[in-house]
Amino acid sequence: MVHHGSFFKGRKTQMNIDLKQLTKDLAEMVGKENAFSDRPTALAYAKDTMPWDVEDHHIPYAVVRPADSREVSAVLAYATGRKIPVHTHGSGTSLVGLGRPKTNAIVLDTGRMQKLEIFPERGYFEVGPGMHIGKLRKALAPHNALLPIFPGSEPVATIGGSVSVNTSAHAVDASLCKPGDYVLGLEVVLPTGEILQTGTESTRKPAGIEATKFLVGSEGLLCIITKIRMRLIPKPHMANIVAYYRSTEDILDTVMAMYKQGVPTPLFFEYLDEKAGKIGFEAVGLSPPTGAVAMMSMHSATEVGCREKARLFLEFVKKSNPIEARIVTNDAEWGKIWSSRAEAGNYVYRLGSTFGSEITPRVDKLKDAFREAKEIILNLESFQGNEFYSFGHIGAPTIHAYAFMPTKDISNEVKKAVTMEVREKTEALNVKYGGCGGEWGLTAQRAGFLTKKYGSTYADVLVRLKKAFDPENILNRGNLEGWM
Repeated sequence: MVHHGSFFKGRKTQMNIDLKQLTKDLAEMVGKENAFSDRPTALAYAKDTMPWDVEDHHIPYAVVRPADSREVSAVLAYATGRKIPVHTHGSGTSLVGLGRPKTNAIVLDTGRMQKLEIFPERGYFEVGPGMHIGKLRKALAPHNALLPIFPGSEPVATIGGSVSVNTSAHAVDASLCKPGDYVLGLEVVLPTGEILQTGTESTRKPAGIEATKFLVGSEGLLCIITKIRMRLIPKPHMANIVAYYRSTEDILDTVMAMYKQGVPTPLFFEYLDEKAGKIGFEAVGLSPPTGAVAMMSMHSATEVGCREKARLFLEFVKKSNPIEARIVTNDAEWGKIWSSRAEAGNYVYRLGSTFGSEITPRVDKLKDAFREAKEIILNLESFQGNEFYSFGHIGAPTIHAYAFMPTKDISNEVKKAVTMEVREKTEALNVKYGGCGGEWGLTAQRAGFLTKKYGSTYADVLVRLKKAFDPENILNRGNLEGWM
């Protein structure tokens, strides 16, 4: 991967940034109450979900919270003119290191940009990037509209971050597609400060070459999104199925058969392996299962159609000889079953040190990839004695293989080493089995994967695209280069 220059070293760099003057200048653009350079605020914005501690080069010079595209434009034009990096911050929930600055920078927090306008007569809504997914879903509910994004961090994840990564999160792509398939247009600010409008106000998306298509999913490398126009999707009826299996591999057989036989895919197809199932079920007050658990949600435009779709899918599931499989009609019971998946995640992230992966193999190689991922996790060179957990969106298909150490008393160096070993070895499985990250984004920790997967010419094309939009490498510096 081509590098765009070295990291800055510490708070005082060769740039000789005058923090007081920088803060004063930024305050003139966004208001005194929305520009900060104090140490506690800077440290808070330097941290993200990565398991190791903040280091000096992660700490921003200043933090700004602009209200609209005009203020974003002023900040970017100022930063580009002085060649000061700008790092975009949504909610910092990225699991591949996108949220943490890789060099001292101005952090631009999109949290104030939450304006929402819903136009049912036009068939779309427009929203600022800082609105949380959960809040937006509630706002769309009175319009009988479905928001096609389902992250586990829904209460805090932002719509801007989701569109920037183009992640549908828990949803099965073959059932619902990606958020970008529903984005009609964007308002973005380029690193130069120029404001760009893309797309259409028609519900029919443009054919041919059109900027929306490659700005969605660009992970903040090319522009800052300041407004999203997204089609209103009629909310479907839902029916839920739970199936208990003797082993996780039996669930993998079901997923592989589903695609091979052309069975209509569920909107959600989650699973808990044998260990995660016990923890999750006990946490919500359910009797622990004897094996692995699969949870599926079918959807259809009509209630009758949904019931029939669920009935047919249940028949398909039973052909794989689970211990038990049934449609769950009691909402309270389903609420507990569904939340067991989140509770399993809470356990591994709160009670120890956890290092995750995202493997999206070719469907017919799902079992091979799972077996190899388990071997990788249980035989790490950087740490011995960890446990293996796996749960997540297997119907997508996605394997989340987690290395869990039941302690947080691990040095920063070991945390880094384990993170990178897990990432590199599981990304090798994506290369081997034809996959590519479908949920967590593809830069920061995963940048080297792009070269291994597609070759140096592909990687160089991305670098040249970045240079075309951002010749001074102002936005999210370090993410495309790959970082520690």
